Amino acid sequence: LGLLCCVFIFSCRPGKDNTNIKKNPGTYSCLQGLKTDIAWIVLEWNGKPVYGGYGSGFLVDKENGAFFTNKHVSDVFNALGKGSHKIFFNCKVYNAKVVKTPPLADAALVQITDPFSSSDFPDPAPFSKEKVKIGDEVVVEGFHPHPYFVRMADEKEGYKFPTISIYKDYYNLGTKDLEKEQEVVFERLEASVVAIDQKIKVRGQGEGIIQGLRENMNLYIEIKTIKDHKFPFGGLSGTAVKNKKAEIIGIFTAGPQLEYDPETKEDLPDGSFLAKRVFKTAYLTPIGLVENLRLYLNER
Repeated sequence: LGLLCCVFIFSCRPGKDNTNIKKNPGTYSCLQGLKTDIAWIVLEWNGKPVYGGYGSGFLVDKENGAFFTNKHVSDVFNALGKGSHKIFFNCKVYNAKVVKTPPLADAALVQITDPFSSSDFPDPAPFSKEKVKIGDEVVVEGFHPHPYFVRMADEKEGYKFPTISIYKDYYNLGTKDLEKEQEVVFERLEASVVAIDQKIKVRGQGEGIIQGLRENMNLYIEIKTIKDHKFPFGGLSGTAVKNKKAEIIGIFTAGPQLEYDPETKEDLPDGSFLAKRVFKTAYLTPIGLVENLRLYLNER
């Protein structure tokens, strides 16, 4: 289990330079009117994004430029040298540092280190104080690179997520090869809570006593999305999951290693059926378990 960041260098045929970005370094082309408390967090190597080295985060303190994300996202901060991590937030790109991670929970507090104006930021969403219940309707929002053919399949089903031209215009990684083309989208997934206080085994976070404690002590909220995501949730790790009151109930943390849905079954000639793989289930770190991370924040 787990949506852990893998580190492979992303390469693609260079596209055309974006003149506006060249004139305004530290900015990227974002959609007019899209002002959100969600950020995209990226590991870079030589000025390019590292494949799989990205996640999401959400604003928790606008005056101090602080965000929550997953620990497994923050673990690779500065893995490729100081300043190798960037936060893309409402049309601007910032350097960031890790402030604090709890010893066991998959959460982290990170903070912008560049100058910024808090007046440019929206107010952060409040944390929910209500107990999460099975059947609660929730929403997952986040930035995530989507392959071209996934975007087209989503549009065919009536899901047209806003596309943010970061790969093509900011990173100069445009390509005419549609098999390789991908771009960041801001997706919104409706879901419902199907279980609470779940224990899960997370792959890739080491072995030993600490890992055993994590698996035995951490309890997760399990949700199932209405829409099949069609490929791993990956870069949504660290984003906020909100209830219908727009209050944060948890941090999007992990998905099952394999998931099949009998509703997508394909009949076989021998009368049996093959269930196709789907991507609908995810596990959340309850926000109440980690909200005190904000106490470690150093004011600017």
